[in-house]
Amino acid sequence: MIFERKAQSAVWGLLTILILVVIAGGLVDIYRLYAARNWAYSVAQEAALAGASRGRDWDTVLNSGFIQLDQAVANTEAQNLVNSAMQARGITEYTFSIRVLPDPLGGTVSGFPPRPVRLGDGLSDWSSNEPAIGVYLEVPVQWTILDIFGIDLKTVRVFASAGVAQ
Repeated sequence: MIFERKAQSAVWGLLTILILVVIAGGLVDIYRLYAARNWAYSVAQEAALAGASRGRDWDTVLNSGFIQLDQAVANTEAQNLVNSAMQARGITEYTFSIRVLPDPLGGTVSGFPPRPVRLGDGLSDWSSNEPAIGVYLEVPVQWTILDIFGIDLKTVRVFASAGVAQ
């Protein structure tokens, strides 16, 4: 009788340990997802700021007195920052989209960002009342434990924009 109770306790102990390991792994995966989202958002913010600050068209400022963005320079600067950040982390499969509103009065881009981002209900229009640049970034996140249960890659989607005040 005592031997049967010990065996039963050992089985319950083993099952409890397995369940706790799975829960801990799930928590680690959730933390990795959260950390990846924060990192991707900071990359998108830095890229937007780099495009807005280095993409200023100073000739237009001298001629008209209004700040305008050079669309090609702003786009290139933002792309370079995103690519270098991804290369530094060793991420090869990522997607990004950059839109520039170069005019002094800003403008509107329909259907941008192309996919819903955090807390987004759906697609909408991105608009700004000043020259601005918007950076949309998708980064895949590998799971630690959840891939064992058939849950595939999770994609983090972020959007950031930066403008230049007149």
